Amino acid sequence: MPNVTGTLTDIGGGHLVGKYPEIHFTLNAPNSKAGVMLPTQPLTIAPASDGTFTAALQSTTDMLDDAWYTVSIQWLDAGGNYVKADFPDWALQVPSIGGAFSDLFGRPPKNTRMVYVSLTAPDSPRPYTLWLKDNPNDPADPLNTGDLYEWRKS
Repeated sequence: MPNVTGTLTDIGGGHLVGKYPEIHFTLNAPNSKAGVMLPTQPLTIAPASDGTFTAALQSTTDMLDDAWYTVSIQWLDAGGNYVKADFPDWALQVPSIGGAFSDLFGRPPKNTRMVYVSLTAPDSPRPYTLWLKDNPNDPADPLNTGDLYEWRKS
């Protein structure tokens, strides 16, 4: 599995003294790849005392459906009791080679589906693009088929 490395700053000094963070990585939805089912059970990582962490995550770029990890940070006290949690709106997409956390996250797209309506198929569509073979300029056109196609990952 690819490693994602990063740093949660200020662990050893200042405002985080006495707090023990855990980072939770959770797939956005159940998924699969190469015949393996991937549930949404979070992977929990405790950063080292200097704030660095390494998380061995599944690559999301070769999963069947669009995939990313959501990230949350849970703050614990010295006894391991819950203090607070942060839920940033980040989407971590992991390539097969892994990488630095700061290079891999972004916001998930709000509309992950595109639908083309035309008599000809779109050129180089993204996976999961829909094409409605239809003539939007002339609904009475006998060439309107109403056929709906979807591109899947190859």
